[in-house]
Amino acid sequence: MHKDKLYAKIGELTIQFATLEHRLQSLLKILIGETSTLMGPFFIHELNLFVLLRKVGLVARYQLRDDEELLHDLERTLKRINAMRDLRNLLVHGEWHLDEESKACPVTVRDFKMRYDDGQWQELTETTFNEKKLTQLIRRLDGAGLEVEHLVRRLQERQSPTP
Repeated sequence: MHKDKLYAKIGELTIQFATLEHRLQSLLKILIGETSTLMGPFFIHELNLFVLLRKVGLVARYQLRDDEELLHDLERTLKRINAMRDLRNLLVHGEWHLDEESKACPVTVRDFKMRYDDGQWQELTETTFNEKKLTQLIRRLDGAGLEVEHLVRRLQERQSPTP
C-alpha cells in the first residue's frame, strides 16, 4: 500500500472515531434529558471515550429500565464500541512505523504503555496493519456509528409525544 493510500485510511479512521464520539455525546445528552446549552460544552464534551461509554451505560440503565429491548440494543452497541476503544488509543497515541517496501504489512504501530499480561509486565507491544485490516476497522466503526445514530432516533421517537 502506498503512503498516500495509507494516510487516507488513517484519516478516514480518525474521522470515523471522532464522528462516533460525537454521536455518543448526543446520545448521552438525550438520555440525560437536559436541554441546557451548557450541558454539552461544559460536561459531556469533556469526557474521554472510556468515561463517555460508562456514563451512557449508567444513565441508560436508569432511563431505559422500562424498555428492556432498547436497553439491550444500546448495551450491545456500547460493548462493540468498547472493544474498539484500545485500538483507537493505539492508532491515535501509538508510534507509527511505515514500511513502504512491504506489500503485506506496510505499517506497525508500537504501544509503550505498560501492561500486565499472562502474569508478566510488558512495556512494548506492536500491532501490524495492512490495507485489509484498516478497511475492516473502518467498516466496523461505520457500523457502530450507524447503530448509535439509530439508537438516537429511537430515543428521540420515545421522548416525542404521540398524537
